[in-house]
Amino acid sequence: MSSIILFPILAIYALIGQSQAMCSGEAVYQVIFNNMLTPQTFGSKIPETGLNFSPLAAVSHSNRQSFLTVRGFASPQVEQIAETGMNGRFLALAENLKGAEQGVRDVAGGMGAGPGMNQTVELTVNCENPFITALSMIAPSPDWIVQVNNMNTLDMNGEFRQRLGGNLIAYDAGTDDGGDFTAASDASFDMPSEPQKNIAPLFEDETDPFDGRMVGTYVFVRIM
Repeated sequence: MSSIILFPILAIYALIGQSQAMCSGEAVYQVIFNNMLTPQTFGSKIPETGLNFSPLAAVSHSNRQSFLTVRGFASPQVEQIAETGMNGRFLALAENLKGAEQGVRDVAGGMGAGPGMNQTVELTVNCENPFITALSMIAPSPDWIVQVNNMNTLDMNGEFRQRLGGNLIAYDAGTDDGGDFTAASDASFDMPSEPQKNIAPLFEDETDPFDGRMVGTYVFVRIM
């Protein structure tokens, strides 16, 4: 069984290596997160003022680094974003790795996005660091996030893609057992998960107020 699982994983890494070997230069992307959490879209299921996306935390990196993995545990840096919306620890870690040349090319922080709005950051990628990870808290919430992780900007021919995009769904970061729209600043609502749970799609929880629907979209647009 283990060899059956291992083979496709090795094949994926081989394809990534081939595309990177054919690559040259670098590219700059706009990373855009669109917030669809409006009362018009979700009605009484969410607060009447809608929900916000916290300031984006985004990084371009190599396959040697993984800042967030679905079904894995949230790091302290991801936990801070998920529970408070503050991205300082995440950005500091990424900047330290960049300075040490440990698999990080670029780091960017956003300004946040209100209901029906979007936020944009710019990231430079290169052949050694073609992956992008970006995440934001759904605020207020216990520990819910939207995220894109380890997105490869290279195609199979080693060319930087002109555009990537898709839907954003809500994820439970697994660090707080609260199940309602609670403000990060109100410690009385803090319900730490003991033991910590894996990061997982929120629709797997029967209390999901979004009923598994997309809560936003993301777009990566190459601008250079």
